[in-house]
This record gives sequence, C-alpha cells and structure tokens, in this order.
Amino acid sequence: MIRPPAAIVLVAALLFAAGCMKGSEGPIEGVLIVYPAGSERMADSVSTLLQRTIRTIDPEPVFTFAFCTDSTFAGTLRSRRTILFLADSVEALPRQLRGGGGISSARDVWARDQRVFGAVPGDFDPEALSDSLEAAYHRHLRTYLFKEFVSTSMSSPERMDSLASLGFVMDVPRSYSTREWRPDDGFIQFQRRVSNEGLMMVSIRWTGQPGPSDAAGAVSWRQEMARRFFYNASQDSVDISRLEILPIERGGLSGWRLTGAWINPHHLNAGGFTSYVLRGGTGSFILDAEVFNPGGEKEPFIREGWILMDTFAVEDQDE
Repeated sequence: MIRPPAAIVLVAALLFAAGCMKGSEGPIEGVLIVYPAGSERMADSVSTLLQRTIRTIDPEPVFTFAFCTDSTFAGTLRSRRTILFLADSVEALPRQLRGGGGISSARDVWARDQRVFGAVPGDFDPEALSDSLEAAYHRHLRTYLFKEFVSTSMSSPERMDSLASLGFVMDVPRSYSTREWRPDDGFIQFQRRVSNEGLMMVSIRWTGQPGPSDAAGAVSWRQEMARRFFYNASQDSVDISRLEILPIERGGLSGWRLTGAWINPHHLNAGGFTSYVLRGGTGSFILDAEVFNPGGEKEPFIREGWILMDTFAVEDQDE
C-alpha cells in the first residue's frame, strides 16, 4: 500500500477542517469585546474610544458592541463575526493573538469569515484599531451583499453587459430592480426595498463634458441630478449643515465623496445619501446611493452604497 507524504495528509486534514468550520454569525456591524473578569469599566471605556459615527439625518454609530468575560466566552459567542480580546498583557491573550505588538489579529479562528483582534489597553492606537474594526465590518457587509443573499445576490450577466455597453461597469446585486434606464439622458437608477416604507436607490449619472472643478460644484451637480431625475424630488436639497466632503480617487478618476442628508421641505421628509462625484479624461460621473428609511437606521445603507460604488470602473480607463 502506498502511503501519501505526511505533508499531503496534513494539508488534506486542514482543508477538511476548514470545510467543516461553521460560518461566522451575529450582527454584521457587531463587535464582541471579551475582557478579564472585573474589568467591565475598562471594556466600556475602550468601546467608547473605538466607536465612530456617520452623520446623515442624525449622527449614527458605526459599531454595535457586546461584552462578555474571558471565562464566559464559549458556545455561539465563539462564532461572532468580529471579536476583540482585551487583556492585561500579550501573554494573557489567546495564543493566536500573541505574535503582534500593540494590536494583533487573526482570521477564521473559530468560524469562517471571522476576524479576531487582540489589544492590551494603554498599549495600542485607538484610531488604528478602530480602522481595523471598520475594515472588518466593511468586509462582512460586502460578503453579505454579494454572497449570502444567494440567488438575489450577484449582479446578473445581463445587467453587467448592459452597463459595459455604455462604457462603464458597476456591480449592482439582483436584489435591486431597474427603476430608470435613460442612457440617452445619461442616467440610470436601481432600487430595492429596505423596509415597509424604506427605499434604497443607487443611481449613475454621466456626461462627456468636464465635471465640476471644486467641491461646491460637486454638491450643486448632485442636487441638480436629484431634482431632475428622482421621483417627486423637484424640491430636494442637500443639507449643507450635515455634509461631509472628502477627496476621492477611483479607477483613474478623481473627485469628491459626499455623505450627508437630503431634505425636501415640500413633502416634509428627508434621508441619507452618499455620492462619488468623479471627473477624468472620459467625462464626469455621479455615483449616488440614497436611502429613505423613516425612523430607521441609515448607516448600513450608506456603507452599502460605498461597497457598490467601489466596484465602478470605466471600461477604457486603463488603456
């Protein structure tokens, strides 16, 4: 009988174990903080340091924190998507997290698609750790949007081909229906329901002309698009008092990322939005995600917009 080399047996065993590992679960934006018994105040203080907000109608938290002691960390808690261990020393962290400095991390420790972090309070950069937690949340949401919806997740080849025929592509899940298809006017919009009253809209507006030369022009162009193309939105305005503007580059195009609130005094309603206003040699584009979810959260949908818009590419941009 011919025996396979030990290395092959080991690899096969690891692959089998990975295949049997349960997928991670729990809130996509959730962070489970595991702390030493008696350190509740320290754990709460760390969570305050790490929390971030996105401002739309009101400031909304990015993370949802849950807590448990290291002695009660068992059962389904081990399968949480994102876990942060706090300890008095590096040696007190789980063995998978003892190799790093101020912040250590590991993937798929107790579940698939899991991120686990370790930190010693007083010996790590809160902003860097918050960046890492947000990146983990971003990846979890992307996995949810493009893998876990199953049949309603990935963009259909027909949709991608249709966009490519216009000179650009963007991955829009099948959970969105095509609401507006007006290529002659340089406008397309997709929509999906997010609640009984809530609606998510993803729009693409383009022109072969040079785009706005400054951030104020980018804001004006976004407002003009909404008033011209969105349903019943002739009175829509960007709420400048709640607007964040950041420079952005995507696929050789540069411009601004706008995040904030839209308001409509005529209908007495409002919502959150985020836009990429991009300009380059091929023309100018607005990629926009707008959410109307009265009384409900906006932050996950703003982030969903970023994930979808980050897949945008101009077909001949690299040529």
